[in-house]
Amino acid sequence: MALSNLLHVPAQPSELWAVPIGFNVLVGVAAPLLWTGQNTYVSRCANCAALADAGQSADESTLLHSRTLMTTRYNSLFFSIYQFSGMFGNVAASSILLILGADDAAKSVLFVTLTCVSTLGALCFLLMPTVSGSSELGEQPSVLDTARLAFTDAKVGLLIPLMLTNGMTLAFFLGDFQADVTCPAAGPQFTGFIVATFYGVNSLASLFWGRLISSGRLSRRTAFVLCSALIATYLLIKLLWQVPQSYVRAAGSDDWQQMHPPRAGGVAIVFSLAAVFALGDAFWEAGPAMTLQMFYSKEAVVPAMANYKLWQSLGFAIQFWIAIPLKEYPRARAGLLLGLVGISLTCVLLLAKFVRSIDEEAEG
Repeated sequence: MALSNLLHVPAQPSELWAVPIGFNVLVGVAAPLLWTGQNTYVSRCANCAALADAGQSADESTLLHSRTLMTTRYNSLFFSIYQFSGMFGNVAASSILLILGADDAAKSVLFVTLTCVSTLGALCFLLMPTVSGSSELGEQPSVLDTARLAFTDAKVGLLIPLMLTNGMTLAFFLGDFQADVTCPAAGPQFTGFIVATFYGVNSLASLFWGRLISSGRLSRRTAFVLCSALIATYLLIKLLWQVPQSYVRAAGSDDWQQMHPPRAGGVAIVFSLAAVFALGDAFWEAGPAMTLQMFYSKEAVVPAMANYKLWQSLGFAIQFWIAIPLKEYPRARAGLLLGLVGISLTCVLLLAKFVRSIDEEAEG
């Protein structure tokens, strides 16, 4: 992933068109490996903590309760740190561009900084202690195991709509929302800070939901319901709000032209919508991971975590493709996601009601 920041390529079409595509492929190959490895590592740490908390002689019920508690705590902490890094990265990048300008020299400084951070992050993996898994079969999971889990196990299958929609809503916020709402209402210069606000609120919300659930004040099922309602509220407001056109972009142009100064109320609404979405997205990202880790605490944890990233990434790709034919129909894009949020929540409730409890039951 660090390699994608090393070579400077033009943003406009040129004879080097294959280079950014190749680097995107490299990032696409590296990201799922990192995510699957990270989530598996978090799961193993949570299992070790659960054994230490419950004791070696604990009965199955006590161990299940402890495992539920620890997967919640460890995942909420992991996702909080991850979201905080997103906030820090956006603030740092926006600050560099504001201070040095948006010319090629400033972008070179930005990409060199990103390269150093990516390399440092990769090197930190070498310092992490080894945490053994609890595989009973002693076999390495395969691609077939990942596919089999998705299409033959209802515990994964009923979470697929939510994981897929989660990727779509994230892509919608990072792409469509910025073009449809942030840039027209507040200006393109606010984009980095809007995204940073999302990551910052998401980071705090990840800890907030984790604390409520681990303390017993809230169940995971209730958290899924509340967070789905928050995301639906964000989409509904976006669907109905007549966005003020303080900035406009001519057809075929990438430049935004200011028509009149942004209004403070409009800018505040943009920041508020980012915060509302972040509150809901926090558990939509952490919730499936901790639930799958609870279901598959033994040999199937790697395929389960691979499924988590597979469907979320597919949702990202689908949403970016949808944005092309529906570019002129922002309400259609938001309405589609609103329907998918309802379907996702329905599937989670069916899972909790008829297949397996998502709060204190794990695969034996």
